[in-house]
Amino acid sequence: MKRIPIRWTVFSVIVFIAFLVLTLPARHVLGWIGGGQLAVQGVDGSAWRGRVFRLALNQQAVGPLVWQFDPLMLLTGRTEYLVYVQSGNGGGELRTGVSLFGTRYMRDAQLSIPAADIAQQLRLNLVALGGNFQTDIEELDFNAGWIDALEGRIVWQDAQVRQPSQVALGNLQMQLSLRETQVVGALSDEGGPLELSGEILIGQDKSYRLNALVKAREGADPQLPQALQLLGNPDAQGRYRLQLNGTF
Repeated sequence: MKRIPIRWTVFSVIVFIAFLVLTLPARHVLGWIGGGQLAVQGVDGSAWRGRVFRLALNQQAVGPLVWQFDPLMLLTGRTEYLVYVQSGNGGGELRTGVSLFGTRYMRDAQLSIPAADIAQQLRLNLVALGGNFQTDIEELDFNAGWIDALEGRIVWQDAQVRQPSQVALGNLQMQLSLRETQVVGALSDEGGPLELSGEILIGQDKSYRLNALVKAREGADPQLPQALQLLGNPDAQGRYRLQLNGTF
């Protein structure tokens, strides 16, 4: 009996899988990526290329969203998509998919969201924010319902508080990483009116703990040091401690 070369067997399997992906309905894509936790509205297309008018996860909605399958990633054992997403007045693109071992992941995410939209999502009715949140995620893996790997950065560009009073804060950033099972956000500034340092920790039990030091730099709007006085007494370097903890 003539033996079929392994390379042709592998190639045939890949072609067969690609054919299945090409013809599957679009809803299957959302099932793979979201693990059955997504609420969708207005789905159109196939697993190869599709569109959804509105997508919600944990009561947070985005849309419209367009995706395109990347068949070359099958060679690496991944089912991966290039996704373009819009959220309110913001949006961006990212790569997301499922590995051969079932790990859901996101790569090369570049998203921009107006701070005003973030305030609305968080239901900060008494506070109005300005500027944009620029999110760059290089690596984000999910396993067993929690984050398994994380590397990225969020920058609040031209950060402003517009209500109850207008205060400019400059550019503020949070470097994202994983420490054991905790998400760590290292806080810093880029030399603007507000001096910022500290970190925020988010646990697998959905608890969070913020520990930061803030200070108004020379030349800042006079309303900024006045607002910081509400945090209590400063330390010897004129910094105010900001501490928050709870669950979400």
